[in-house]
Amino acid sequence: MLKRVFLLVMAAVLVIAGAPAPASAAPALAAGRSAIYGGGPFYSGGQAVMDNLRSSGFTTVVLWAIHVRADTGDLWLNDIRIIANGQYVGDPAWASRLATLKQAPTSVNRIEVSVGSAGPNDWGAIKTLIERDGTGSGSVLYRNFQVLRTITGADAINDDDEQQYDLTTTTAFANMVIGQGFKFTFVPYTNMAFWRSLKTNLGAAVDRVYLQAYAGGAGNDPATWTQQLGLPVDPGLWSRHGGGCASGDSPATVESRMRGWVTSAGIRGGFMWLYDDMQACSAQGTPAQYAAAVNNGTSSGSVPLPSGTNVALNRTATGSAPCGSTETPAKAVNGSVSGGNADKFCTLAATRQLQIDLGSSRSLTGFVVRHAGAGGESAAWNTRDYDIKVSADGTTWTTVVQARGSTADVTSHINAATGRYVRLDIVTAEQSGNGAARIYEFEVYG
Repeated sequence: MLKRVFLLVMAAVLVIAGAPAPASAAPALAAGRSAIYGGGPFYSGGQAVMDNLRSSGFTTVVLWAIHVRADTGDLWLNDIRIIANGQYVGDPAWASRLATLKQAPTSVNRIEVSVGSAGPNDWGAIKTLIERDGTGSGSVLYRNFQVLRTITGADAINDDDEQQYDLTTTTAFANMVIGQGFKFTFVPYTNMAFWRSLKTNLGAAVDRVYLQAYAGGAGNDPATWTQQLGLPVDPGLWSRHGGGCASGDSPATVESRMRGWVTSAGIRGGFMWLYDDMQACSAQGTPAQYAAAVNNGTSSGSVPLPSGTNVALNRTATGSAPCGSTETPAKAVNGSVSGGNADKFCTLAATRQLQIDLGSSRSLTGFVVRHAGAGGESAAWNTRDYDIKVSADGTTWTTVVQARGSTADVTSHINAATGRYVRLDIVTAEQSGNGAARIYEFEVYG
């Protein structure tokens, strides 16, 4: 059995703090973004399974898993051959069943096809085929994946490479399917250097990363992967499974862990592995209960993160004199809040400021501030009053956020602005009055 789970969830338990600048409007509540992987039932379970998914609350369905034959290029869905020599040879009714997934009323708005596993070396087979035939429109690999998209209506190819890790041929394959209209997503559990290089090669065509956070990936830190890959990852967990359904996570545990990752890593979504196990262990959690756990853990009752990416990540940060040598401004843009008390910018100066140079002028969409409580310290030390300002030259500043009376661990502001420099001015550092300002992360989106 494969060792990954993916649930995509649009996330961030964030609270609007204080009053935004007059030009900004209150953002809408976030919709959930959650994904579920499934094997045999997604093919042979009939319309009942499709209807169960439509009403589950999951927004993404991942068809697991496509295997590739190195000699013929045939595509198999688990142990069933479905495409050969550019022709669909599977269940004639499967395409019409899949098409109902996105038909209203439904929670599903995206379908992905997972390629690879911890078993057969499908990415080794893809390497062999590319080296032999290339990726042109006449190649069997091109023709078979074009048919796969037509039959499944899939929005993305889900790369679950767990053994080959060949950057050259994976890049060539990804560019081939991107040209066919697919997005390309990652499902890593190890070998961060490979995934980082692949993300660099493919750029914005990679719009989601489903990080395995169970089994072989149980020790993965979403904050570290987010920092290394340059976009928020969606971590996944394994539902109840095994003898007596005693292994894996319950819906309550999933929700708790997702909430923790919102605070520590700013995740926007999550995923679950595996629908097959949910069927077998339904008394311990149904698909609807697991979808609610992911959606509630990452977005329920919250506002969304600003659109775009965190352009402040690892940028040059300066500010007031730090409380100690390990609590410098750079700690507020390092992409982490989980490193303990030393993983923050702290200042006791009379004028408390944190300034970030984005490197060039940017069109900005908003700001997120992670205060003392986000790093595990007392909420009484959360910043109460602060301003956020932007500047083109670092000299003339425009105030875009004025937050007053904030108590939250994490605050989010959806504000359109333009500038190269962004400054956080602390007016009242703690809930009971001025003291040490503690900023675990200052995120600027655009």
